[in-house]
Amino acid sequence: MAEILPFRGLRFNPLLVSEMDAVVTPPYDVISPEEQDHYHRLNPHNMIYLELGQRTPQDNEENNPHTRAAVYLHQWQSDQVLVREEQPAIYYYTLDYAISPQVRKTRYGFICALRLEDFRTGCVRPHERTFQAVKDERLRLMSACHANLSPVFALYSDTALVVDHHLQVARESEPIIDYQDSRGQKHRIWRVFDRNTLQQVRSLMRDKPIFIADGHHRYETALAYRDMQRKLQEKVSSQASHEFIMVYLSNMNQTGLTILPTHRMLRHLGHWKPREFVQLAEQFFEVTTYPVGPQGKGAAPVEWDAALRRARETKENCIGFYWHGATQYFSLRARRNEVDRYLAGQNIPAVLHSLDVVILDQVVLRRLLGLSDEFLANEHNIHFKHDLAEGLSELHTGHYDAGFFINPTRIEQVQEVASAGLIMPHKSTYFYPKAFSGLVINPLNAAEDISL
Repeated sequence: MAEILPFRGLRFNPLLVSEMDAVVTPPYDVISPEEQDHYHRLNPHNMIYLELGQRTPQDNEENNPHTRAAVYLHQWQSDQVLVREEQPAIYYYTLDYAISPQVRKTRYGFICALRLEDFRTGCVRPHERTFQAVKDERLRLMSACHANLSPVFALYSDTALVVDHHLQVARESEPIIDYQDSRGQKHRIWRVFDRNTLQQVRSLMRDKPIFIADGHHRYETALAYRDMQRKLQEKVSSQASHEFIMVYLSNMNQTGLTILPTHRMLRHLGHWKPREFVQLAEQFFEVTTYPVGPQGKGAAPVEWDAALRRARETKENCIGFYWHGATQYFSLRARRNEVDRYLAGQNIPAVLHSLDVVILDQVVLRRLLGLSDEFLANEHNIHFKHDLAEGLSELHTGHYDAGFFINPTRIEQVQEVASAGLIMPHKSTYFYPKAFSGLVINPLNAAEDISL
C-alpha cells in the first residue's frame, strides 16, 4: 500500500547554525500569537519566517507572508544557511521526552518521502475533519515556496518492530542532529544512505496502510498541490517530487507513543444554568459530585482525578465537569444504553460510540447545552487544553465559564476509526510531542524525480 522513498533533504548548515533550538518550531497550527512573536525575535533564520510569517497592513498579492517566505527560503539557500543533501536519504529520528517529572519515553521514527494517495484508495487513512480555509492558506504558501516545510506525522503498524530493527543500524554512525530543546526533549537524527537498508525498509512498508496522526491539512494541501502541478505540466513523471510528501513515520505498536487528552474550555455561554444542566445530564450519565478539597478551588480533588484515571484504565466513558464558581466537581459516567440509543438516532456509526470525544461533542455540547456548529467553530468560544491543572486554574480565575475534561483517545481507537473510513470531531487527538518544522525540508522541483 505505502510507497516510501529516500529524498535529498534541505537542512540547516551546522557550520552556520549552531543552535537548532533557535531555528526550529512546532507545527504552525499549535503556535499562539505570543509564540509567533517570540520565534520571530529568536533568530532571523527561524522557521517561523517560512511557516507563519507576520502580516502587515501593507500586504498585497505581490508582498505577503507567503511571498516573503519564498524569498527567505531562496535567500537562505543562496547564503548556505540551508544546504541540500548530495544523495537521497531516509532520516532516522529518536526523540526522548518527559510526560511527567517521573516518566520519560523515547519515540522512534523516520522521515521519508511518501507517495501521495487519494483517501479513497485506503492507502493513507485520515481520522479528523479538515477546514477548507486552512487548506487554501497552506496551498498559497506551498505554491510560493514549492516545498514541504514540515512533515506530516503518520503511523503504521509493526508489532514485531522489524522496521525499527533495520533502521537501528544507522545509530552506529554519528547523528547529524543532536540537541536538547528548551522543553528538555532530546532530538537525534541519523541519515540512512545504505541501499540495502533502504530497499528492506521500502519492502517492509509496502503492504502497510498509513494512518495520519497529525497534519491532515498539510496532507490534503499536498494533494491539491499535486493536482495543480499535474495540470501545469504537459508530461508528468510518476516519480516527480510533487507526487510525494515528506512524512515522519512512527510505529503505533511502540511504547514511546503518547496521546494527550484535549479538554474543552467554554466561554460566552450567556445566561446558562449549570445546575439545570447537571439535572439534564442525568438522562445520559451517572453524575457523581466531589467537594473542593483542602488544596482549594482551582485544584482537582484527588477522588475526582482518580475517577477519570480509573475510567481510562477500565475503558469506560467518563467526563469531568467544572464551572467557574462551582463548589463541587462533577464526573459524568455514561449510561451505555442511553448514550448508544441517542447516538444511533443521530446516525453516528457504532464504532464512534465508545469515544469520549464523540460523547462530549454530540451528547454534552450539542444535545444538552444546545451549542450550534457556528458556536463550536468559533475559536473565541471554545479553547482546547491538554493540561488539566492549567484548565482548572483558568476556570477558577473566570477566564472560562465551564470546562469538560476527558481521557485521551487511545491509539487502537484511532486505528479502528480510520480503518472504517470514518472521522472524529475536530481536535480529537493530540500526539505528543509534535513533529517539528525545520529538522528537514523537502524541496519540490517540477523537473526533479524522487527515486531510490
